[in-house]
Amino acid sequence: MKKNIYQITRIAKIFLLIALVTFFASCNKKLPEAVPIIYPPINNSSVTIGAAISSDTSYSFFQAAAARVGLSAELSDTTKIFTVFLPNNNAFRLSGVPSIDVINAFPVATVGAIVQYHIIPGEQFLSTSIASTFPNVQLPSFLTIGTLPGTPLSLNLSTFPSIRTTGFWDNNIPVISPDMKFENGVIHLVAAIVNPPSQVLKAALYSNPNLTYFKAAVARADSGQTGLNRIDSLLGYAVTNLTVLAPNDAAFQTLIYGLAFQGYLATRPKPYTAGDSANANAYGNGAVAAGPAFLSTNNVTSAQSQGILAYHLLATPNPNSGAFEPNIRAFSVNFSNTPSFYTTLVNAFYAQHPGILAQATFTGPFVTNLKFTGLGTFPPGGQPFSGAPATATSLDNHCVNGVYYVINKVLLPQ
Repeated sequence: MKKNIYQITRIAKIFLLIALVTFFASCNKKLPEAVPIIYPPINNSSVTIGAAISSDTSYSFFQAAAARVGLSAELSDTTKIFTVFLPNNNAFRLSGVPSIDVINAFPVATVGAIVQYHIIPGEQFLSTSIASTFPNVQLPSFLTIGTLPGTPLSLNLSTFPSIRTTGFWDNNIPVISPDMKFENGVIHLVAAIVNPPSQVLKAALYSNPNLTYFKAAVARADSGQTGLNRIDSLLGYAVTNLTVLAPNDAAFQTLIYGLAFQGYLATRPKPYTAGDSANANAYGNGAVAAGPAFLSTNNVTSAQSQGILAYHLLATPNPNSGAFEPNIRAFSVNFSNTPSFYTTLVNAFYAQHPGILAQATFTGPFVTNLKFTGLGTFPPGGQPFSGAPATATSLDNHCVNGVYYVINKVLLPQ
C-alpha cells in the first residue's frame, strides 16, 4: 500500500500547483450566456421584485433587512434583472431570527451579507435553466468580499443551486416555491436563510478541535514542499472550490493504532506469539498516546499522508484538458440516494480509479445520513469497497472556498 500511495501523491502534489493556477484564472469568471426561456403568461410581469416584497407582509423580515442596507430601491429598478432566493418570515424564524427587532440588532455588515447572498444580479434563472448534473451550478451572488487570503481584488461569493427529480435547492436549503416571475426577474422561495460563508477552509478546519490529526496530516503531507505545492495553500486560498472529507481525531487514532500494531508484527517471525500480540498492542497504544505529533515522525511518511489526503478531496475532469482537478463544491443534497461513485484527486494520476462510494439518505428534502466507503480496507486484503463506511458526523460546513464534511473513518484508496 505504501508504494502505491507514494505513486499517487508524487503526481498529485505536482497537480496541486497546476490546479491552483487554474483556479486564479477561472474561479470568478463571467457566466455563460443564459439560454432564452419562453415564459408562460403570469400576473406579476408588471410588478418589480422590490415592490412585490414590500407589499407582501409574509416577506416583511427580508424587506426590513433590505431596507436597512439600502437594497430595496435596487430590487425595484426596472432597468436591472435579478434572481432572488427569497426567505419569507417563516424561513427567518426557522433559521433562529424570530423578529424584525433581532434583524435591526444585527450589525449592518451582517444584515447586508445575508441579503446580498440571496441575490444573483444580472441574470434570470428559472428552475428549468438549472442543469441537473452533479454537483450543482455556480452563480456569483451580490455579496462581494476582498479581505481574505487569495483575494487581492473583490470576489463575488458564489451560491450553488441544484435541481434533481426529487427537489430544488440553493446550496443545501430547499426551494419550496420556485419560478415566481416578476418584471425585473424571478423569485425562488427558500425554506430557510441561505447563510453566506465567512472563512476559508484552512481557518475552519484548523480551528476545529476535533480535526487536530487532520491538520497534522496536512503538515506531514506538505513536508519539504513549498509555495503552491502545499495542500495547506490549497485550503487557504479563497478562490479555490473544494469538497473536503475530513476524518476526525478518533478516525486517525484508529488508523494510527492499526499501522503501529501491524508495523510491529511485521518485524516478528510467524507464527506470532501471545507476547508478540501484547507488544504490538502496547506499540499501537503508544502511537495513539503520542497524539497528532505521531504523524510528524518517520512512522508515517509524507507520501502516505499525501496519498490519503488526495483521496479525501473530490475532483472531476477539466472539460478542456480532461485532467482531474479538485474543482467542485458538493453539498449533501447533491449526492445520490443510491450508492454512487465520485472521483477524487487520486484520479489526477490514475484516471481509472473508481473513486469513493457515497450514499445520501433523504428525509423529505433534507439529507439525514451521508456515508462514504473507500476502496481499501484495513488491514489490507479485503474486498474492494467492502469495509464499514465512514459516516459524515458534520455535514455541509460551508466556507468561502468550499465545503467540508467531518467523517468518522479514514478512507483508503486501495
